[in-house]
Amino acid sequence: MTRSMANPTVSIIVPTYHSLATLPRMIESIKTQSYPDWELIIVDGTSNDGTAELMADAKRDLGDQLTFIEQVNQGCCVARNTGIDAARGQYIAFLDSDDELLPNKLERQLELFRARPDLGLVYSDCCYLDTEGQYHPSVWNTHAPVAREVPTEIVGHNLHVCTPDLFDYLIRAYFIATIVGMVRHDALDDIRFITDNPFGFSEWIFYLDIVRKHRAGFVDEPLSLHHHTDGSITRTSKLRNYESHRALLQTIRARYPHLSADARRALDAQSADTCAQIAYHHFKQADYPSATRFFTESITYRFNPSTATAALKSATATLLRS
Repeated sequence: MTRSMANPTVSIIVPTYHSLATLPRMIESIKTQSYPDWELIIVDGTSNDGTAELMADAKRDLGDQLTFIEQVNQGCCVARNTGIDAARGQYIAFLDSDDELLPNKLERQLELFRARPDLGLVYSDCCYLDTEGQYHPSVWNTHAPVAREVPTEIVGHNLHVCTPDLFDYLIRAYFIATIVGMVRHDALDDIRFITDNPFGFSEWIFYLDIVRKHRAGFVDEPLSLHHHTDGSITRTSKLRNYESHRALLQTIRARYPHLSADARRALDAQSADTCAQIAYHHFKQADYPSATRFFTESITYRFNPSTATAALKSATATLLRS
């Protein structure tokens, strides 16, 4: 198949900021796709590391298959939204500047879309390299086995169409990473990435919004390669990670007020665990008032005897210090 001279079939959106070292690897993974009818939209936060010069070289190579947009750095979610607004493709895929698409990623997901054109989202499994360079063949096997608990109809080799209750399963665990999704462009309508939770969980709500309105399916194969990166704030600041997760869970409760009982129990369990982790952090720092607050919040979501005991110890330590 040759690339269309009109609008491309797939728009691939990549936010970047000071990622010069990994951009060539990312671009090469797109150039080697078995499905050639794509456009690449790179949205840069005005990096000063030579990104613009690299993009000028890439533009000479890729021509109108590459769109390079520079804007004030406002985080990856704002950049992705800019990319969505600029996209011309019938479908939209996402990639991060330090990750890669496997060669048949676009082809396999489009195969499912063509079998079921009513779908709004097609996602997949993902493989990854950890910070020590060890290869892991499946994020789902390692971190999110609930992904394979979703009831499905099999429509082809490793091609699954999810039942309408996918939303309840996705509430239980974040198993659709940004880079594994391909979305039908006209299914987005007013759906965009939220920009007030910049810590890395906003894509969870993005995909929840989609599956709340549209049917989805998945390719049960790893189609993207994620590179864990030393220095990532999600790995170096556990407290901020937990605080952001707590805020996001609160956003989910407000955004979807009519949850099923199963979905609400799943949210309560996550909120209880997250608040307890925040509390234990403050307890270790001898910040007993904060620890007491978060231990108490944890047991309002789900009573746990050990958490209740920790709350009592923290409250007692607070009183002894007063």
